[in-house]
Amino acid sequence: MTYEPHRIIGHDAGHHDPRRSRASVESGMNYTATGDGGKAVGAWQMHIGAWITANQWRKANNLPTLRRNEWQDKNIQRAMAISYLNWCKEQLQKNGIKEPSVEQIYMAYGWGFSNFKDSGFNMDLAPAHKRNAAERVGNIYKELTK
Repeated sequence: MTYEPHRIIGHDAGHHDPRRSRASVESGMNYTATGDGGKAVGAWQMHIGAWITANQWRKANNLPTLRRNEWQDKNIQRAMAISYLNWCKEQLQKNGIKEPSVEQIYMAYGWGFSNFKDSGFNMDLAPAHKRNAAERVGNIYKELTK
């Protein structure tokens, strides 16, 4: 079964795509992690809303949808993370950010696209812990792609 596109569309960094830097920040790459009282699961700490949106993106891109009750499968986690990150990037592009940075994509992912949009896509208006996380994602990504 094909679970995923192999990278975030438009981010070609060899085998070091931006999703790895996000999982490092979200959970330290812990595939068994749960957070927010069990609402966020896996290495990418995906909530149910993100999972649903990722499956909508997958369906629109002719990929199979994946069941949340199978979240402990590492391949499924990676597939859903890449799908949701692609959705975030596409939403940013549809809203006028032609080439979103990994930090902007993370902000849409980690703070929520609606919150980021409501801020006018101004990262300075995000909560400090989200700004710090976005900066860490950017730094990790830069290290991985040297």
